[in-house]
Amino acid sequence: MTTKFTRIAFALLGAAAVAAPAAAQEASNFNGPFVGVQLGWQQDRQTLELGTVPPTTSRARGNGLAYGGQAGFDYRLGSSVVLGLEASLTGRTGSNRFPTFDLDAGRTINLTARAGVLVSPDGLLYARGGYSNARFDIRNPGNASETRDGYLVGAGYEHMLARNVSARVEYNYADYGNDNLPGIGGGAQLNYHRHAVMTGLNFRF
Repeated sequence: MTTKFTRIAFALLGAAAVAAPAAAQEASNFNGPFVGVQLGWQQDRQTLELGTVPPTTSRARGNGLAYGGQAGFDYRLGSSVVLGLEASLTGRTGSNRFPTFDLDAGRTINLTARAGVLVSPDGLLYARGGYSNARFDIRNPGNASETRDGYLVGAGYEHMLARNVSARVEYNYADYGNDNLPGIGGGAQLNYHRHAVMTGLNFRF
């Protein structure tokens, strides 16, 4: 009888030893600092409303390749909730063309928070929101630049690929407000909106 119990005890200890690393890995998912890279599609949309009589409106949409990097920190709250902070820096190719000038999107800095729910031990569904600052360059004619403050909101899904590596895909929308511009025959208003679908790879430690 003693031998039988001894075998059972050793079997339970062995099972615990095998399960412990997996449990520790699961507990560390989406918890702690990370750095990463991102790549995706970005569309900047501008509407130019001229205060002429009658008023006229011009719209431009520019698609481009968005690229950049991010760093942040996730905090695992209980068994299924994750809260996080992230800073990112991105750039974009391409230009928006109006009849009288071109508008290029420059670098963008985002400072956002996110809240997510684990839909599996390795999968996080989340929403994001926060501050965004974007640079825009006016070309042809002239050469002028400005930076605009705005906000960003979005949602995404992130999945653990390995113990210290995760991949994500997310959609976000940003609004950078309006510019009131002088114009011939009346004032003009230029507004700024952005849509993006981004993929990312994070390295966690």
